[in-house]
Amino acid sequence: VKDVMSNYTFDTSRQYVGTMSLEIDFLQKKSADSNPYDTDKMAIEFIQHFNAQAFCLGQQFVFSFSDKVFLLVIRDIEAMDPSILKGEQGSSKKNKINVGLLHGNSQMIFEKAESSSISLVGKAKTRGARQSIINPDWNFERMGIGGLDKEFSDIFRRAFASRVFPPDIVEQMGCKHVKGILLFGPPGCGKTLMARQIGKMLNAREPKVVNGPEILNKYVGESEANIRKLFADAEEEQKRLGANSGLHIIIFDEIDAICKQRGSLAGSTGVHDTVVNQLLSKIDGVEQLNNILVIGMTNRPDLIDEALLRPGRLEVKMEIGLPDESGRVQILNIHTAKMKQAKMLAADVDIKELAVETKNFSGAELEGLVRAAQSTAMNRHIKASTQVEVDNEKAQSLQVGRSDFWASLENDIKPAFGTNQEDYSSYILNGIVKWSNAVSDILGDGELLVQQTKNSERTPLVTALLEGPPHSGKTALAAQIAEDSQFPFIKICSPDKMIGFSETAKCQAIKKIFDDAYKSQLSCVVVDDIERLLDFVPIGPRFSNSVLQALLVLLKKAPPRGRKLLILGTTSRKDVLQEMGMLDAFSTSIHIPNIARGEHLMEALELLGGFQEEERAHIAKAVKCKAVWIGIKKLQMLIEMSLQVRSRAHARVSRREGEGASPADLFNEILNSSSGFDGSCSTVFVVALSHREAGG
Repeated sequence: VKDVMSNYTFDTSRQYVGTMSLEIDFLQKKSADSNPYDTDKMAIEFIQHFNAQAFCLGQQFVFSFSDKVFLLVIRDIEAMDPSILKGEQGSSKKNKINVGLLHGNSQMIFEKAESSSISLVGKAKTRGARQSIINPDWNFERMGIGGLDKEFSDIFRRAFASRVFPPDIVEQMGCKHVKGILLFGPPGCGKTLMARQIGKMLNAREPKVVNGPEILNKYVGESEANIRKLFADAEEEQKRLGANSGLHIIIFDEIDAICKQRGSLAGSTGVHDTVVNQLLSKIDGVEQLNNILVIGMTNRPDLIDEALLRPGRLEVKMEIGLPDESGRVQILNIHTAKMKQAKMLAADVDIKELAVETKNFSGAELEGLVRAAQSTAMNRHIKASTQVEVDNEKAQSLQVGRSDFWASLENDIKPAFGTNQEDYSSYILNGIVKWSNAVSDILGDGELLVQQTKNSERTPLVTALLEGPPHSGKTALAAQIAEDSQFPFIKICSPDKMIGFSETAKCQAIKKIFDDAYKSQLSCVVVDDIERLLDFVPIGPRFSNSVLQALLVLLKKAPPRGRKLLILGTTSRKDVLQEMGMLDAFSTSIHIPNIARGEHLMEALELLGGFQEEERAHIAKAVKCKAVWIGIKKLQMLIEMSLQVRSRAHARVSRREGEGASPADLFNEILNSSSGFDGSCSTVFVVALSHREAGG
């Protein structure tokens, strides 16, 4: 025995224990419990018991703490730098040893055994090489996410910042991880894309992506079981690894399909309610999980049960809205990157110019625009013959040019929440006739309203009522002000699009227009012919109170933060709106006058054209020193009616000349058919004008 065994001599300059890592578990499984054990206190007691004791790598022994007996296994020993004992600056180099002597300044680190259920708290639990949850080589462009920098920054701050910090610091703060994010906004803005790419950004498991309707099952209890299966892996890993458990991401697409307001579906089987209850208990119930991140996506956040949106559940609510100009530049760069690399994007394509012209385009619509431009370019190289063939020689030099993008903008891709020029161009078909300074002043007032909406931070909602007699051009002026504003979203709420609608359907249609407007940063809504929207008549059922109340609410409702809205209303019955209390809902009122003076009438005739100089002189003589009262819209109609005299005369002359009649006979026939007039269109116009003045 003496030949085999000998005294071990410690090299005190190299074999004092600096840091020792121990794996800990309950000695007897039946004594296991869920109480947290403070590793800081455990380390102090361990050093007091085993000070100046030698330990070797892999050694097993038992340790009593807080009336419990634990099994310890030494997993790692690092030597203490002797210069520290001398009060000198230590070296950063770590020296691993197999045998070490415990010292009063040694540091203990306790690691939970892999299959153990022990719960450890405090600084002395493992701070080993935890893999960062953030993938170091991620970026927006390679992932295909553009225009969502601010949104992603906010999500990271709320949902991932606590997961990046060391767990002991998080525990000291008493901080709990965010377990849920709700992404909502218009379709095609990147909600699903962002949720899918979060899994790639994180060093976590592949996210479980679930479409809302897939959860539901016709058999009793199966829908709830499907929810439990989604969280089973996270539950098992948390029991096994505790705080060292990896992050489990569960993505619910169209979450409103399964998480509707409980009790909202009258006469239903109650499946939706129990599914919501099961999901609530799994995310933040009695046995809550701390290693999950639930991401829900929806276009209808108003349908989701409010209990799911409270802090501790889907507490981070992020609107993924339409991209701004810089965001559109990013998105277009992403979708044209491969073309640039292959030198298939023409030099005349300016991405910034396209971004300016694609106001209110969603990310999906911008991608569609690029596809449409590519199709337009490829179509040039297809031979139109009996067979569809590609000109391979020219196809090698295929390039997508600026003209392809512009053709796609004009013909193929229209933004769902953008400005449809066809919607309001018909109202200003004949342009704005500036028959006096009054018209210029009205347009000037409109420009001031536009600038106030754009620039003022105190008045995000600006409302104005354009009121005046019928046919005075109110709608045309409102449409012109809206077009000149160049706002990304312009919509006309007109009664001609709601013919046959019930009161409820009309209220919903009006509300949808305003809801769409709130999604754009700058919006203009023209509420045309308000008395017709209200179904006003002077007798019988006077008006629709439901529509009135809806309009009153929407006219006073401020847009969401960061959004600005200009509302232009038009009416021919200001007195009626006054009685209904609607006049006070508008911040200002602009009067649109009729043409009331002869010189203004002549100015309008000159601008509108159609009459010859001698005809205008005849009209001027007839209206000289006379008061007139006619709207510009009605004036245009009278001019066109009177001009038909000339065209009818030419037609009759051509027909009678073919029959051999003399010019004198033809002239007499025209005179006789003019009902006593001299046959000129100017006379017809004057008589029609006089007829209007007489109230005929």
